[in-house]
Formats: sequence, structure tokens, C-alpha cells
Amino acid sequence: MSRNYDLSDPTDLQMINAEFENYSPEEWQEFIDFSLLPENKKIVSYDERGILMQMRKKALYKGYPTPKQIVWALNVIDKIEEAKG
Repeated sequence: MSRNYDLSDPTDLQMINAEFENYSPEEWQEFIDFSLLPENKKIVSYDERGILMQMRKKALYKGYPTPKQIVWALNVIDKIEEAKG
């Protein structure tokens, strides 16, 4: 699924934040764990793994990352979901 958002549109910003809130810290951890498996290290880059870790931390402490970070993380999730099949 391709996620294309206009970061200058207030409606899209609300949708981005809502998408972020849909994932619990445990779900972020599942994505991180998947990315750390030896067979998946080539699917998810070091930087992409890092953004997943940032999202987990923000979700855990009820913080909000920037919309750009959220969109990046959502795209990484899409990549992981596609790899899972």
C-alpha cells in the first residue's frame, strides 16, 4: 500500500497522527524484532530499523514524532508487511 500524504495539508496531518496512534509500542516492537532476524536484515536497513525504534519510544512515552518521521515509519511497515507476504 502506497501512502502519499501532503505534509502541508492539515487534514493529512491529522490522518498521519491517527495512523501513528493505531500502533501500540508492542506492535512497533514486533516490527523491530522482525527487522532484526538474520534473514530480514537485508530487507530493512539500519536507518529504517532506527526509525522503527524511535516510533516505539514515542508511542511508549505518549510523544509525537514529526509527520515526516511517521510517514517514513509507515512506509517501512508497508515494506515489512509486503516481505511477510
